[in-house]
Amino acid sequence: MNISFWYQDKEYKLKLMGKADDGIQIHMGGKKYQATAEFVNKDEFILNIDGKVYDLSVSTNSDSYRVFLNGKCIQVEKKSANQMLGSKNSLAEKKIIRTSMPGRIVKVLEKEGSEIKEGQPVIILEAMKMHNEIKSPQPGKIVKIGPGEGDLVEAGALLFTVE
Repeated sequence: MNISFWYQDKEYKLKLMGKADDGIQIHMGGKKYQATAEFVNKDEFILNIDGKVYDLSVSTNSDSYRVFLNGKCIQVEKKSANQMLGSKNSLAEKKIIRTSMPGRIVKVLEKEGSEIKEGQPVIILEAMKMHNEIKSPQPGKIVKIGPGEGDLVEAGALLFTVE
C-alpha cells in the first residue's frame, strides 16, 4: 500500500508491505524500516520500529489530526489536494460533487453560473435529521446543480459541478 501525506509543506511518501509474522516493512526516502503495532484501544497503540518503541495516539476533528508520539503533540492540518499543491492548473478542472448519504435537499444556496469560493456552502442536505452544508472544494463557477429544494437524493447522486 502506498501512502502520501504532507507535513510542514513537505510531501512524504510511504510504501507499506505486510509480512505475515514480521509485521510491516516501511519504505520511505530510500530507507527500509521494520515495524509492528500493538493496539491499546481504537485511538492508541504501541509502535515498534526497528527495535525503538513509541507510544502513539491519534485524534481528529474537522480541521486537523493531532498525533501524540511519546507525549509530544504534532498537529497536521487537513487540506485539499489543491491547497497542499497550490496548483492553479488543477483549479481549472471540473469537479463533480456527489452525496455520500441519502437525504433531502433543504436549500440550494447558489444558482448555475454563480461564482463561488473554495469552502463556500452550495447546498444544505438533511440526512439522519441533521442539516449538512455541502461546500465547494474549489473556487470557480457552478456549471450544474442536480437536485432542487425538497428533492430526495440517494447516496452517490450528483449534487453540483464546479469548474
